[in-house]
Amino acid sequence: MSRADRRREQRESEKKKKTLVLTVEELERYQKQAYERAKEEYRKSNDKSIEEIFTLMLCIPTNVLISDYWEKTAERKIPKFIDDCLELYNSWTTGAVTMTEMRELTEKYGKVRLVGLNTATGKALIERKARGLD
Repeated sequence: MSRADRRREQRESEKKKKTLVLTVEELERYQKQAYERAKEEYRKSNDKSIEEIFTLMLCIPTNVLISDYWEKTAERKIPKFIDDCLELYNSWTTGAVTMTEMRELTEKYGKVRLVGLNTATGKALIERKARGLD
């Protein structure tokens, strides 16, 4: 390394790093903008996920009904089924129907119990199944 290279390296290492001076208000404004941006991105992502989940939950029963139950009459019955599903969904979003009411009706006629996997009951059922008790 030549003398000029050493001096150049020494000057660069001694250079002051750039600093910014922000007032508390400016810093708070930048933080608020970043928070609002992140919140909006989360909302968009959440909305997209909800749409995909709803589409999936509408397509699965529709496909089962078409292939296993209404093979001959599906073209006539499916449009009404989809309209009824959308109407029930809109009733739920507006608060006319609660999730509890829909769950109870499903459990009654489906002869099943809908349990979340992360609940105590769900964990107990998984454990029983693993032991071979169910």
